[in-house]
Amino acid sequence: MISPSPLPLLSLFLILAAFASAAPIEPEPLHKLVLRKIPTARDGEHPLEVFERHQEAAIKRMHYFKRMAPPDKEFFRKRHMERRQMIEDNPNLDKRMWIPAVSPDEVKANNQKRTYWPDGGWTPGNTSTPLGNAAKELRKGAATQAAAAAAATATISASGSNDEGFSQAAVDALNDNTLTNSSSTLITGGLDYVIESNDIGYLADITLGTPAKTFLMLMDTGSADTWVPSTECGQANCGAHQALGSDSSTFQASNTAFQVTYGSGDVAGQLAADTMTIAGMTLVNHAMGVTTQESVQFSGANVPFDGLMGLALSTLSNQGVSTPIESLKSTGVLQNTVLGIALGRVNDGDNNGELVFGQADDAKIDAATTQTLKLTSTDGFWQVAMSAVSVDGQSAVTGKQAILDTGTSLMVAPEADATAVHQQIDGAADVGGGMFSIPCTTNQAVSMTFGNVAFNIDARDMIFQPLTNDLTGDCLSSLSAGTIKDDDTWLLGDTFLKNVYMTTNADDGTVQLSARTDTPGSSSADTAAVSAGTSGNGTTNNAAGTSGSKSASSSATRAAQTAAAAASTGSLLGALAALIAGGGSTL
Repeated sequence: MISPSPLPLLSLFLILAAFASAAPIEPEPLHKLVLRKIPTARDGEHPLEVFERHQEAAIKRMHYFKRMAPPDKEFFRKRHMERRQMIEDNPNLDKRMWIPAVSPDEVKANNQKRTYWPDGGWTPGNTSTPLGNAAKELRKGAATQAAAAAAATATISASGSNDEGFSQAAVDALNDNTLTNSSSTLITGGLDYVIESNDIGYLADITLGTPAKTFLMLMDTGSADTWVPSTECGQANCGAHQALGSDSSTFQASNTAFQVTYGSGDVAGQLAADTMTIAGMTLVNHAMGVTTQESVQFSGANVPFDGLMGLALSTLSNQGVSTPIESLKSTGVLQNTVLGIALGRVNDGDNNGELVFGQADDAKIDAATTQTLKLTSTDGFWQVAMSAVSVDGQSAVTGKQAILDTGTSLMVAPEADATAVHQQIDGAADVGGGMFSIPCTTNQAVSMTFGNVAFNIDARDMIFQPLTNDLTGDCLSSLSAGTIKDDDTWLLGDTFLKNVYMTTNADDGTVQLSARTDTPGSSSADTAAVSAGTSGNGTTNNAAGTSGSKSASSSATRAAQTAAAAASTGSLLGALAALIAGGGSTL
């Protein structure tokens, strides 16, 4: 006697169960902030001085990462005077850039715009040293180079070109200190993320207090504290910025001191708590700093933002308080502590920057390129292993660490590494003080390898500003030299991050990097596929399923799974067809 197999009954049960629970589930909306940028230059300021202000901020930030006090003001004052003298004495650098042909009244009006300018500088050398081809083998070696090349099974290309030199769009941005609003369409729960002028710093709006006030915040993945000015601070100490205090009915003061020192300044005050709303999500009694003292880098009349939101891990917090994303999870508003970050670029003619709370924006990600990287530091930074840095596919350095930081505009590398990279760029020169020049027309591809993928930097992002008014002459490179934590650690700021979609996850201590699909001429994978699995540096590629599985599902089980999936979408005929096709009976 032939007995019926239980598999058809099991499959039918799965179908019916699926239909019983197949009520449509609305996807969770993206809780998004759309970001804006901060400008690069002051009227009439020489590009070397502009660059060195940002380099100084990076140097101070490196001390912050090492838990060291930054250099004192006298150190930077002497460097500033030496730099000024060098510019005046060098006839090739005496052309001042970005001096707009406007009346004194217009200049005065422009100076009232809220823009961000950290003061100070770093010393350039007195000569420019060409980096010849003879030195290109520094820190390389055939075996190391071959190993690094083998590690990357895909290269993500970038579409930008410097054929015409430094772009006119970037020049216009340097002369315009205003903020540019995003033109992108926001998904439910979205808020604007502002880009200001020439891609230096990212800002977004949140609301605080009752009744709610809007605060424009600097979004910083390299710090973990959130603060805004106190209503008790006053314009002399905190500038003409939005402030929070007892005029909010939900404000709760404390006597606990609050103090943070950044690469570009410092703030002090007290801890407080109030209602915070971010991208449509509300936190009640969220702890933050309210400042009563701010350095000029934060209190100045030209500073465009009111406060700062830290997006690093809370272990980095000076006060040991939870970050907003951590509080959103602990209060049940979000299911996880994921942040999705995409930075905008002025040269693309649109502000596409965004910050998504709770998940990544899949519409902007090329999933086939996603690399999941375990954090390699417990300091609270987003630090991961970087396999190699290459120029036109040839490795310059290998086996490095990288801190990913939206609060830094440049890339900073150990001196030997920065030199090795520039030695592979035709026409590069060492201009001293950790700075390098490269041709404004360079299109050589500098790439960073993470996991199995090499991410190219758009050539436009590699040039900071021209050294003179010749937009096709020499430009300052966006890669400078300096020691971050040790001789193996790089600081990757916006120059690199504009070229990837970065997803951070505080729950499992990972960062994901993916190619973007949302920018003009979006990056794409040059190889047919990206290898799956985990590499030796704790990196996992989430792109493809694992082939050659040791165990395979039976045809009946696969059919039942397919049927259940079809049933969940409301397709009874599809479910039955899948069951029949899978051979759901045995004689």
